[in-house]
Amino acid sequence: MKKSNITKAAAGNKNSGLPDQKNPMIIAGPCSAETPEQLMEVAAELALDPRVDYFRAGIWKPRTTPDSFQGAGIEGLKWLQDVKQQTGLKVATEVGSEKHVEEALKAGIDLLWIGARTVSNPFVIQEIADSLKGVDIPILVKNPLSPDIDLWEGALTRLLRAGVKELGAIHRGFFWLGKSNLRNQPLWHIPLELKNRMPHIPIISDPSHIAGRRSLVPMLANRAIANNFSGLMIEVHTNPENAWSDAAQQLTPNTFFQLMDELFGEKPSPVTSGELLEELRAEVDTMDEMLIWALSSRMELSGKIAQVKKQAGLTALQVARWQEVVDRVKTMGTKSNLDTDFIEIIYNAIHEQSLGLQKSVLADHESVTKKEHNFAL
Repeated sequence: MKKSNITKAAAGNKNSGLPDQKNPMIIAGPCSAETPEQLMEVAAELALDPRVDYFRAGIWKPRTTPDSFQGAGIEGLKWLQDVKQQTGLKVATEVGSEKHVEEALKAGIDLLWIGARTVSNPFVIQEIADSLKGVDIPILVKNPLSPDIDLWEGALTRLLRAGVKELGAIHRGFFWLGKSNLRNQPLWHIPLELKNRMPHIPIISDPSHIAGRRSLVPMLANRAIANNFSGLMIEVHTNPENAWSDAAQQLTPNTFFQLMDELFGEKPSPVTSGELLEELRAEVDTMDEMLIWALSSRMELSGKIAQVKKQAGLTALQVARWQEVVDRVKTMGTKSNLDTDFIEIIYNAIHEQSLGLQKSVLADHESVTKKEHNFAL
């Protein structure tokens, strides 16, 4: 595509800032800036769609292992400058330190976002907040890796107190150690609760990072829009199978355009019952894993308690303690809109299993003690 055509195509893009209800924010581009050619190739495609507000690309990549691609670094900022100049697209990248902010601002980057790993560190967030005082560009904050809404809200509050005027949040899902169809768990109730706590902060969704697989991105994007999120951040690559990072979750430009038509065209395509069922079942599977893990951990603790009771000469059943547990979990259940009879049935079963385990430990002790006594005789 010729440069003149690229510029003309981008001229129709929205005058973007933070989103409102009528103009959802769309941020699209590759996970990483790999080469100047790769970046320009993707940008040339995305510039054809006036619904794209910002072209995104990771310059600094906070990867889990040092052997993974860590990003192009400062050199990649020049590539983004070229994209901005040749396509007319506004550009965005992630910052993870005060130094990143300084370099990105010098390069004229139009939007910055703070990643999940960085949000988990209040010290770094405060340093970044201080470095953004007086800056008049949109700043977006991803949720932390853990499902900790207070940590997320705290990061946003630090930036507000630093005077950041154009502030938004990104829902990218939460880390879970177990197996799932999704890379990260959406836990939709957390971003929806953030909307209740901070109604003036727009929240966009990052279905690419929640999904981990490109086939699931449309379903999750549709779910976010149905939940009245203020926009989307979607990873797009012209050759996603060979991307240097997060290859499995990136869409091709054509698939991205199709998704935009389905979401925002004249006749948007709603989430099908089959798609919604698949996502909800994936969430249920994760909840089941959490329940099994919690039950297993609880039984392990019961075994340890039995060892302490054995040393103290106590019986397995402690009536007062059990009543205290029942009262506490019923209260918690009521606050969570759970039927108290349902809670009692579940905890009676848990208690019966726990008692059986503790009695087994105490019986082994009594058996060993008796054998030692007979041997002494």
